[in-house]
Amino acid sequence: MPLVSLKTSRKQSAPLKEDPYFSRAVGKAFELLELMGRSENSLSLNELALHLQLTKSSTFRLLHTLESLHHVVRDEQGHYRGVGAKSQALQAHSVQQLSAAAIEPMRMLNMEFRETVSLATLMGSHLEVVEVMNSPHLMRMSNIVGRILPPHASSMGKAITAFQSAETRARLIESYGMTSFTPNTITDQRQLEECFEQIRNSGISYDDEENTLGGFCFGSPIILPGNRVTAAISLSMPKARRPDDEIDRQRIVDRLHQIAATIAQAL
Repeated sequence: MPLVSLKTSRKQSAPLKEDPYFSRAVGKAFELLELMGRSENSLSLNELALHLQLTKSSTFRLLHTLESLHHVVRDEQGHYRGVGAKSQALQAHSVQQLSAAAIEPMRMLNMEFRETVSLATLMGSHLEVVEVMNSPHLMRMSNIVGRILPPHASSMGKAITAFQSAETRARLIESYGMTSFTPNTITDQRQLEECFEQIRNSGISYDDEENTLGGFCFGSPIILPGNRVTAAISLSMPKARRPDDEIDRQRIVDRLHQIAATIAQAL
């Protein structure tokens, strides 16, 4: 999509820039946000620098500041987009599509295993639960919509984070922190990267009392074309109800893979 020209806004703001108290850096930061808000696509550093008529180094400093304040996010290609009202509206539309594609497959999984089924997605700089179907058992692992997931200590968090670029993985972990919830929580960076590698190879993630003592979760990434992952699904249960038999555990893994594939196809 062609970029929107900022010539008009520059002319309108010219008198302000003649003001001795006007901050040029703040003005350029607002121009950045306006430009990203008008574009439906992420924009590269070169594109933004060209439209701002700044050097790439100056533009990068502005972008880095806005990203640190969570007004801008960077994708796997290193392109930038704003987290303003328009971006939030697009994100909400994406979540609605994901939920619509997942609701029936989640219901099937919930009825088949009678355990809690959850759906989570990547929301800029954090991972968030967007759908939950709790187990009918009185003793169960519950979840809630809107919960922010740790990228290092939850099955869905690890399933999504594992497939992100190294830079995005680092940003997600830095945003949340490597909090230790139980003695089983992975807090070593090297061990966590090895875990991510296993998830990429197997397509399955686990939370073995890493977030909550007595809990166990199976997680599967929802893999879209190009090996792109922005969402995951999980089946959670008290560890006492986790199947002891390897064949029964594999059946859960296989069904999660099937359900994730069904959602991906619907998307």
